Amino acid sequence: MMLKFTANQQAEIIGERRNWEINQKRMAEQFGEKSMHGNAMVLPQYVWKTWDREAVEIQRSVLAVFNDLASISMPMNIGKTLHEFQTVSDSGEVNISLDGRGKAKTDQPEINYYGTPLPIIDTSFSCGWRQMAAAATEGYSLDSAARMNANRRIAEKLEDLVLNGDTKINVGGNTIYGLRTAPNRVTGTHGLDLNGATGAQWVTVFKSVIAALQAKNYYTPVTFYLNYSDWFYMSVTDYAANYPKTILSRIMEIPGVAAIIPSSSVPVNEVLAVCKRSDVYQILNGMPITTRALTRLRPEDDYAFSVIAAAAPEWKFDGNLAAGYAQFTKA
Repeated sequence: MMLKFTANQQAEIIGERRNWEINQKRMAEQFGEKSMHGNAMVLPQYVWKTWDREAVEIQRSVLAVFNDLASISMPMNIGKTLHEFQTVSDSGEVNISLDGRGKAKTDQPEINYYGTPLPIIDTSFSCGWRQMAAAATEGYSLDSAARMNANRRIAEKLEDLVLNGDTKINVGGNTIYGLRTAPNRVTGTHGLDLNGATGAQWVTVFKSVIAALQAKNYYTPVTFYLNYSDWFYMSVTDYAANYPKTILSRIMEIPGVAAIIPSSSVPVNEVLAVCKRSDVYQILNGMPITTRALTRLRPEDDYAFSVIAAAAPEWKFDGNLAAGYAQFTKA
């Protein structure tokens, strides 16, 4: 699962690309394509499709945690810089009677608003107009190294945001928190080197995380995120001698374990957990990763492209500051 383009987002990107191609053709007519061959080359549609497909492939290989959490997302206008959610306190009394006449006291619940900024993440790559002209004779087989690197850098930043946040982004005192930094996350320690722990120790860790979330009244099945090496160890190590199951197989039998997702972005010996519900978190989706062509004003200008994304995790909590996500570390 990855962030999906909304109809408005698709229309915006397609419109930008068409306008860019119109400007390219106009430049060719103005300056004369014969004298400066390649000074206003348009990109065939299949090139955009290829570039978009490359972005998707990179996201799948890099965004293990982000992509899994993206199953719960909220489309946002890319022009909006802040999204707020509200917490509501308990209020009122419950009355029971035979005549149905209300006697319970009424009061006003306390409502508070908390915001999450929506940042725009971007980087760029370019090629000279002579490179573009040369590529035209080879089926537009432009060197992909810079383009792939730009996509990967954006993807890595999205993964970092969902895990660690970014306190440099601040809108009216609101900042972006990650799963590992959200102030109201459930925390705990297990004291183990997971890559070497026994099956029984692994089971204890997972039971402890689930119990800690249930203590906050979150009873939804839990999705766990582990470092890839720790996950691999539990996947290939027997739970116990002469026991016909791996540690992973045994843990998946624990009630309340929904899934275990490996990611190289999660630190070793760390267990992250989320109750995947929209009142627990959501990914704000202003724009999935996409490539945009930048305006060229002169024939000799480079062909410059910007890779952008606008997304952020919004970690929620209730009126008692209880949250449905957890971080357990070695110490």
